[in-house]
Amino acid sequence: MLKRYLHDDCTEGEAWTVDQWYEARDMPRPAGLPTPAEEAVAKEKMWQQVQYRIEPRPTRWHTPALRWAAAAVVTLGLGVAGLATRQPTASPRPASGREAAVQVRTARGWVTCTNATRRPAQVLLADGSTVALQPGSRLRYPRRFAGPDRWVELSGEAFFEVAHDAAHPFRVRTAQLETTVLGTSFTVRAFPGQAEAAVMVRTGRVRVVANAVADAQKTGRAHAGILLLPNQQVVYSPAVRELRRELVAQPAVLQPQALTFTERPVTEVLASLQTAYGVPILYDGAALASCTVSLAFGQESLDDKLSLLCKTLGATYERAHEKIIFRSRGCRGE
Repeated sequence: MLKRYLHDDCTEGEAWTVDQWYEARDMPRPAGLPTPAEEAVAKEKMWQQVQYRIEPRPTRWHTPALRWAAAAVVTLGLGVAGLATRQPTASPRPASGREAAVQVRTARGWVTCTNATRRPAQVLLADGSTVALQPGSRLRYPRRFAGPDRWVELSGEAFFEVAHDAAHPFRVRTAQLETTVLGTSFTVRAFPGQAEAAVMVRTGRVRVVANAVADAQKTGRAHAGILLLPNQQVVYSPAVRELRRELVAQPAVLQPQALTFTERPVTEVLASLQTAYGVPILYDGAALASCTVSLAFGQESLDDKLSLLCKTLGATYERAHEKIIFRSRGCRGE
C-alpha cells in the first residue's frame, strides 16, 4: 500500500488510511507530496472539472472560452498553491488538528470557498477562469454560470485570471465595489474593516463602480464607473465615497523594449519607457531637445529607471494619478 501511495496509485480509502497512519505517528509526509490543505483544493478543482463536463449546460455556454494571454499580478505578488493529482471527491478531507484547511461548502448551486491557510489557494471556476484566493479571504461562486453575467462574490483579496467571453461579462462583487471584466487578469482587495478597497490591473481592461447597494444608501445616487487599463488601479474609500484612479505601486513591463542607449535623445528614452510600461509620461519636449544620454537599464523597476535618468540629468519626476510628469530645465551645450 505504501508503494502504491508513493506512486499515486492507490484508492481514496487507502490514501486516507496512509495519511492517518503518518499523522498518528507524527511522522513527516514523504517529500514532494501535497499537504492536506493543498490536497483539498486539488480535489475540489478536479471535482469541478468533472462536474462541468458531465452536467448539462445551457446552450450559450457550449462554445469553449478562449483565455486571454495575461500574466497576472495586480498588486499582490501572488503564489499558487501546489495541486495534487488524486481522484476527485465531492468534499475535501478535513485537515489534521495541526494544520488549517481550505473550507469548501456547497448550497443551492453555489460554492463558498474560505482560505484558512497561510498560502494562496487555487480555485477553478466552471467557465475556465482561475482565482488565487489569498489567506483569510472568502469567495462565493456558482457551480455553473447561467444568465447574461458571470457573478462571483469576494470578501478579502484574490487574483483573477478570467476566461474571455464577450457575451457574458465577468463581475466581481465586494461590499464596496463591483468590478466588470472585459477579458483580463487583475486583483481585487476588499477586506472587511479596512479603510479602502482597491482593484489593480495587469493586462486587459476592467470597469469598476462603487457598490450600488451599499453606496446608494448613503448618497442616494450611484457613482459613475472608472475604466482601468494595464498598470492602473482604482482605490475606493467609503469614508469619502470616492473612486481614485492611479498607477499601481510597481508597474510591470507590458511590451519589452531594448533599453540600452548610447548618446541617444532623452526624449527617445522616455518614449521607450512609456511604451514598455504603458504609462503616459509627460515632459517638455522643447526643454529636452538638446539632451542626450548614455544608459543601460536592466531589471530595475520603473521608478528606479526614472530615478537614474533624473540623477543623470539633474531632473525630477512625480506621479500624477495614472500619469508620470518628468521635469527638466534642459541641457546647455558645451
